[in-house]
Order: sequence, then structure tokens, then C-alpha cells
Amino acid sequence: MGWYLARYHDTPGDVGVVSMFCDPHRVGHFAVDLDHVRRGEASALFRLLVATTMFQRRQDVQIMRVLRGISLKDATELASAGTLLRLIDETDCDHGRSTAALRESCDLSKDSRGEGTCGRDPERPCHLKRHTVLLKRYGHFGKVPSSAALALHEAGAADLADLRAAVLRRIEAPHERARALEEALSRAWRVNDKIAAMFLSMLCNPDLTPGAAPWSDGIDWTRFVVIDSNVDLFLSRTGYGGPWTYDARRTFLQRLAERVDLQKMKPSLRRYNPRIIQQALYLFMSVTNRRASEKDCMHTGPHACSACPKVLSRACDARRGESPDQARSTERRRPRSARQA
Repeated sequence: MGWYLARYHDTPGDVGVVSMFCDPHRVGHFAVDLDHVRRGEASALFRLLVATTMFQRRQDVQIMRVLRGISLKDATELASAGTLLRLIDETDCDHGRSTAALRESCDLSKDSRGEGTCGRDPERPCHLKRHTVLLKRYGHFGKVPSSAALALHEAGAADLADLRAAVLRRIEAPHERARALEEALSRAWRVNDKIAAMFLSMLCNPDLTPGAAPWSDGIDWTRFVVIDSNVDLFLSRTGYGGPWTYDARRTFLQRLAERVDLQKMKPSLRRYNPRIIQQALYLFMSVTNRRASEKDCMHTGPHACSACPKVLSRACDARRGESPDQARSTERRRPRSARQA
């Protein structure tokens, strides 16, 4: 933990936290204003949600490159819930009018030229076909922004702030409030446990980006732990023997966090914060993110490894000098069930 707290926590080099999404040099026109996030402004939060959904199954540096390549006009459209709902209303295709229709009947894809298409009506112009080209992900990824807007609409919420307010009114237990917010967001296409936790932790966890957690009160933010392939790689390297379900891995990290008094290491932190523990594991295993940070110990030579416990040295791909291709090869050799986050 000392490694992460000394080099990354609450610095511009941290990845997957609010400060990263406030930096146009990293996320281009998807960048949000930190003061707007602090105030919980609806437009900033939705923009943050759309940008967050991009960070799955590709290296962070690749996703940031894609986001930076999207024009202001296109980013504004992709990140505006009101604009997306208007585009949905204007279309004459019934396969994109609800989250259920997007899941069950919209077969958005890309053709051999990389253009957006579908099997229902391939010649019909459609904002989803345009969006899937802009986002440069899977053929069906163009559904994501519109489905996020529809998920809010179907929850009866005018915006994300309204969704939170409704959950607080309807549910008393902080843990159940956290679960309800996760479930509401997960109605959107490609928003899973990991993406929901990544987004909600940025708004709720008071230690992740200090001073920028407008939703921290009344919600059990300790639930929001982001389990990704880097975290899984650390668990595999250090002998984790539990089930590879999301709940089991989250519970394991929550119990691990109970054994670490973060406040002793950094007085400004809460004693118990599993998301901070997880963030440290994630960055430790992320060779590409560490390579991009001048402050990382991988740039200081082999002698830096002597400061780490042996269990960490054995797990460290930066110490091994493992290339990204080798890391991906290691990942592919693990069971499929361990790679689904």
C-alpha cells in the first residue's frame, strides 16, 4: 500500500479516478470540470458515466487515445442524455427505443469496412451506427451511450442526481442503496458490476479523489470495488483460491482491507477502504500505466525492487520486464472464468 500511496494516490498519475476524467490531455473533450463533479451537476456526471463505460477489455492508454480522437461536436452528443433521448425519439426504428429492445432485438454491428450496420435494416441511417464508428470498440458498442440515457429514463429519473435522490427516498439501508444504484446503472448495455463500481466509487468514495465525492453520504461506498483483469492477475499470482465470481472476489478484497489500517499510512484516509486497496493492486499490476508514469519505480532500476516484500516482487510484471504481449499471453492462459471482469 505504501507503494501506491507514495506514488499515485491523489496525483495526476492515478488512473480510473475523477482527476483523470478532468484532464483533457487524457480524455479529450470528455473531460469534466472538477467543481461540477463536486457539486454533482447532472451533465458532468452523465459525461463521466459515458467516458467510464469505455474502460473495459482494452488497455487504459488505448481507450484514452480513442477518447482524445473524438471531436467536440461528437463528444457533446455522446455525453448528453437529453440529446441521446431526442435522437431515440426521432428514429423510426423500434429496436432502439428501450434497454430491453437494445438487448434483445438490436443487432448493431460493423461491416467489413468498419462502418456501422445491422441485420434488421442495414441501409437505414441510425445514430447507433454512427456512434459505434465513433467509439472504435466492438460493433455493438454504439448502443452504450443511448442505453445509459434510456436506463435513467426507465428508472423514472430525469438525470443521475435524480436517480440518487429517488434511491435515498425509497431505501433506508445504505448497503441496499448502493446495490440499487448498481442495478439501475447495469440496465444499460455493457454496464456491468465493474463499470458500475468504477463510476459509483468516483462519486461516493471520499478517499478516491479527496474532495470530489458528492454522493458519499447515505450510501455504503465500501461496496464499490472494481474487479478487472489486473486485479485478477494479482489474485492469481498470490494464490487466491476462492470462487471467481464477482461477489466472491469483492468479499475477499473487503476482508483483506479489514487487515490494513490506511489511516496509519496516510492520516487523511479512512482506516478501512477496500476500493483504495483494490486500486493499489490494479496499478501495481498495470505495466502500461506504470510505464506511462515517470514517478513509477520501474524507471529507477532493479535496486527499487529490494524495498518490496518478496510476495510483491514475485507478482510484479514490471520487475520481470514482461512486455504487454507477454502479459496478455499470461492472461490468456488463465481459466476463462477468471477473466470475465
